[in-house]
Amino acid sequence: MKRALPDADTVKAAIDTVLDEASASGRRPTVTAIERHLGIPHATFHRHYADLIDTHFRPRIPAARSQTHTDRPKTVELKEENLRRLRQENTDLRRTLALYEEAIRQLTLENHALRGGSTVVPLPTRSRTSAPSQP
Repeated sequence: MKRALPDADTVKAAIDTVLDEASASGRRPTVTAIERHLGIPHATFHRHYADLIDTHFRPRIPAARSQTHTDRPKTVELKEENLRRLRQENTDLRRTLALYEEAIRQLTLENHALRGGSTVVPLPTRSRTSAPSQP
């Protein structure tokens, strides 16, 4: 048994409700929200109510807010802050990697000496004469 589809006035009321809810919540209204509100599958809704979407729903969707001049500096500041933070993290990771390289080098030499039966002579910490290579 098929369920009866709502009439055009019911669909228009659902569209109005979705538009009001979207406006109140600050979100963009969608056709999917109308379909959910009515309990109608997507294909069925488009097959029977495509004209209402074009005439009653789409013209009433508010235009996307364009970025204002006051928003742009924040975006630039955020990008600069992210770049600064990422560069600092990169520098910190390079330093940590250099420390681990040195520790592995020393452990490798000690392991080799122990396996060879010689005595282990602790080496002084090697200082790096040049900065880590840049990628």
